[in-house]
Amino acid sequence: MFNHVGHLTLSADVTDAQVEAIAAGLLALPGRIPGLAEAEVVGDAGLSEGNASLRFHMRFDSQADWESYRTHPAHVAVVKESIAPVLAGKAFVQFEDSAVRKSSAA
Repeated sequence: MFNHVGHLTLSADVTDAQVEAIAAGLLALPGRIPGLAEAEVVGDAGLSEGNASLRFHMRFDSQADWESYRTHPAHVAVVKESIAPVLAGKAFVQFEDSAVRKSSAA
């Protein structure tokens, strides 16, 4: 699987309804975008100052599917309508499952 993980820092004046619109929009994308197998969204617990507001994890069948997702109209609409108006910062990572390193502790 090919993974796309993002951390979004939202503006200080973002409303709960705007956060919910982002989450709902991202979670609705599997099934609408070919090759997007799974989506997860979680909000930060708010325990440390300076953390991102939201984390999302999208899992794709292939890197090519992720590349298509980037410009897919359904994805672009979520970004333009829900994310961009309240976005203060972002960070993304893309990777293959095979590149993940794990601890060896049992």
